[in-house]
Amino acid sequence: MSTQPALVDNAQTVLAGVQKQLLGAHFLLLVRLLRKSARRDYQSFDPHNMLERRIVLALYRIGQGRVSELALHLGNDVAQVSRALTAMRKQDLVRRGRQRDPHRLTDRGYELGGMMDAVELRRELALTQGLEPLQMFELAGLLINLLQNASAILVAELAKTRDGTDEATEVVAPDLPPSMEIHSRVQPLIATLTTTISRAATAAYKRLTGISNFEWRLLVNIAERPGLRFTDIVMHVDSDKAQVSRTLDALVSGGLVARGKAGPSESVRFAISSRGDRLHDIMRDDALRRNALLAADLTAAQRQRLQSYLDLLIANASAMCADLD
Repeated sequence: MSTQPALVDNAQTVLAGVQKQLLGAHFLLLVRLLRKSARRDYQSFDPHNMLERRIVLALYRIGQGRVSELALHLGNDVAQVSRALTAMRKQDLVRRGRQRDPHRLTDRGYELGGMMDAVELRRELALTQGLEPLQMFELAGLLINLLQNASAILVAELAKTRDGTDEATEVVAPDLPPSMEIHSRVQPLIATLTTTISRAATAAYKRLTGISNFEWRLLVNIAERPGLRFTDIVMHVDSDKAQVSRTLDALVSGGLVARGKAGPSESVRFAISSRGDRLHDIMRDDALRRNALLAADLTAAQRQRLQSYLDLLIANASAMCADLD
């Protein structure tokens, strides 16, 4: 299996420091690239909200699902899915009988699902280009294994958040209801896995340091790339300038990051403070701990092949949105 080195190098350029070691960071980069091209590919469809769009596609394939089942299937919080379904009922995209009944697509929703499914199939073929059938089979198995571990890690992190303990606990696969659908495509499975990993990271970082997942991403880049300018940070985290600006202001106000100029005509540059460095180390160590749990069932050879598959998917996802830059 060959990859596209010029595009794969993009992952090493975007990811900083410990992120290069974390599976979750590679999946997050992949999803960010896929979302970028999806904004163009689905721009003519309502709803534009990504979660609502994922619900339409899920219900199109499985026929029906309760809020809790859809939340498990998509990797999102029950409250998020419930709010999305409420909005979708108002748009006449989904319906249900009584409050606890499963949701189904309306005729309008089903028609929309069919059109969106055709777009997703085209995107799926573009994303997995270069993978042989046996490699696709192995990739699916590896992703399902990771999703089971990620779900267990999330359950453990949420439990720690509830009881306030920082004690290390053995992660055991949670007693979850079976998935409503055998994942037949890579993109939905990757989206669910990435959402689950991110939710666990958010819970862990908030519990340990009070820092958000997005703030952690900025801290990593500033810690590993001293003297970054604002435009550099925006590029590396690939996010909205306003969000980056607000987050940097909060990090500076909290004493975690310092901003300054080398001279009057120089651009403002950012550096991590000693307090920020201490929090960064705490979060780095916990991220590595969760990463080890996530990949605990994989042999070294499987881990290496998984990374090669991720490199190829990231290269393909980069190609899918290359003309948007």
